[in-house]
Amino acid sequence: MNYKLDKELKTMPELWDLYDADRNRTGKTHERSPHLPQGTYHIVAHVWMRNDKGEWLISKRTPNKDFPNMWETTGGSALAGETGLEAAVREAREELGVTLDPEKGVLFRTDRRDRRDYPACPDFRDVWVFSLEWPIENIVLQENETCGAKWATSDEIYAMMERGAFIGNEIYGYLGELFAAFANEPENSPV
Repeated sequence: MNYKLDKELKTMPELWDLYDADRNRTGKTHERSPHLPQGTYHIVAHVWMRNDKGEWLISKRTPNKDFPNMWETTGGSALAGETGLEAAVREAREELGVTLDPEKGVLFRTDRRDRRDYPACPDFRDVWVFSLEWPIENIVLQENETCGAKWATSDEIYAMMERGAFIGNEIYGYLGELFAAFANEPENSPV
């Protein structure tokens, strides 16, 4: 695995489109912050990538981030002008060097979270699933974001959660539903 640093992303402020409670764009943007104007939301994409063995591609957060050194799925906030799908594809490319075909993404679920506790802020969470065959040695880690990546089964992810190595239900409360929908047999998978 290799590291990369996108210097352009480091120097530009991250702007988010703001949405109302019905997911209508307000026409306003907000610089990345845990404190959004009252009654507004932004879009967050979770990106689950699954291979034909039924394993999920997960990444390890760097020590300088919230939830340091914990494993997670790829994800992040949509930038101004992006859809949840576009954010999912961009985040996979930035954090892991993975190229996803937007036409092959399946929107597993979307929900509105009215969180106002740091570091969380209110958002619409889009959970995307992609079928992906990508050798682990071709992963390109994003410096200051990711420090490891691996393929893991649903059972391995649950075991990691139990021992505190994978971010838990506070972020991924939908995991049971996701793993049941995408059973280990690839022919049962919607992707």
